[in-house]
Amino acid sequence: MMYLPSVESQSATELRHTAATISYAGQLLLGPTPGASYERGGPVHTHPFTTVADLQSVYDLQMEQSTAYRRATHKLSEQKRRKILNSRYDDLRTIIPACQDGAHSKQSVLKKAMNYIDQLTKELLVQDHVMRELQQEQDRRRILEQEHSAALAKLQALRSAFQCNS
Repeated sequence: MMYLPSVESQSATELRHTAATISYAGQLLLGPTPGASYERGGPVHTHPFTTVADLQSVYDLQMEQSTAYRRATHKLSEQKRRKILNSRYDDLRTIIPACQDGAHSKQSVLKKAMNYIDQLTKELLVQDHVMRELQQEQDRRRILEQEHSAALAKLQALRSAFQCNS
């Protein structure tokens, strides 16, 4: 049980003001009633609870409601988190070829996903190696074509020179 700080030292007017302003989730727990007891930047209001015990019971009720509210919101957010996580596992099950043959546990889905990623990584390394080899072969072919064109040009020049001399 939690207690209001220094409630005993407050005057009756301060106690009424405290009781009227105790709120839960931004709403007044105890609404003010018309009367003449205290004034705070507006019309004059009073509240029927003036004893420390009354205020303490209001405060305890507020704390219980606050705890229940926090528990309920935490429960809802946890359910939402689990729903999203399960949805992601379902997405993985549809993507991973080894998981499409039936129901699999979350652990087996993760293990098969890791294996699939390793397999794809190896395939990419092989493809990169093949691409580099093809690029090198293409570069060699281009050099050979240039050398061949230069040799043909020299041959043509020699034939022209030979025909001019004859």
